[in-house]
Amino acid sequence: MLKRILHRIARYPWVYDRIQLLIGAKKIYRHLATHVAPLTSGTSLVLDLGGGTGLYRRLWPSTTSYICLDIDNIKLKGYLKKEESNIALCANAASVSLKSNSIDVVMCIFVSHHLTDHHLEQMLAESRRVLKAKGVFILLDPVWEPKNLAGRLLWRYDVGSHPRTAQHLRSVVAKYYKVAYDETYSIYHQYFFCTGTKSSNLT
Repeated sequence: MLKRILHRIARYPWVYDRIQLLIGAKKIYRHLATHVAPLTSGTSLVLDLGGGTGLYRRLWPSTTSYICLDIDNIKLKGYLKKEESNIALCANAASVSLKSNSIDVVMCIFVSHHLTDHHLEQMLAESRRVLKAKGVFILLDPVWEPKNLAGRLLWRYDVGSHPRTAQHLRSVVAKYYKVAYDETYSIYHQYFFCTGTKSSNLT
């Protein structure tokens, strides 16, 4: 019951953003920023899959075009209110209505645990399709780690129904990308972070 209530109220942008702050969004942002910083100078177009209210828009310079894709119109309206020039796309991450080889960086932050195995593979395939040949894929998600007591408590109330281990996520990403870097770290949850590039042996 409580999980359903949290799901309803978390759709509202003001609530969603503050929930993210409570579970460590500032620390997560700083961690992401260290990996994004080297990419900013050569990046003109970023796609944030499942981007919600666009919390990670600030990682990129104002000169970088940033597309926030989400299936939730309420969150996207909150994103658009932050800046009139923002670009929002209401769509499913497993079916992206963008041209192939058109995006410099694809981000997927806190999304994979909401996806079934089938939809996760579809999302990865679509992200690879729209990514340029020399583009970069970025994934960050909480993962299932039974020894992490705080994480176990958070999973009880998380609306995502598909928690996975870090090893599982890495193996799935590796089917579509050459994993350039990966790590796990803890704030409250245990998190898996990786970056990937297109590998020549995939079509």
